[in-house]
Amino acid sequence: MEDKTAISVAIVDDEADFTRLVIMLLKKRGMDVSFVAHDGQEAIEMFKNAHKKPDVILMDHHMKMMDGVEATKRILEISKDPRVIFLSADSHIKEDAVRAGACVFLNKPTGINEIINVIKNCR
Repeated sequence: MEDKTAISVAIVDDEADFTRLVIMLLKKRGMDVSFVAHDGQEAIEMFKNAHKKPDVILMDHHMKMMDGVEATKRILEISKDPRVIFLSADSHIKEDAVRAGACVFLNKPTGINEIINVIKNCR
């Protein structure tokens, strides 16, 4: 039996092509996109103002205004509820991401099926 409530996902990544692809594939799989932010500071503001907070946040590391590790810390100070999945080519920051509160660290590039499976199992 499938859960009636769609998983709500926020995407925090400054790569527009990647973001568009992930949005399309999440929606195709029946998931809701709560918001899309292109840097950590924007993600914090959008999280604060979100009518329905996301269940899962896909978080990149390298962004202009604030990196993903700092954004993860600040978002989880607001609410411990969302599960943060870190996606980054910077494997050396894995420990920092997990210490900040990420439940999973995936190295970029990562296949969309792996991302979808992790989202479904990270709830």
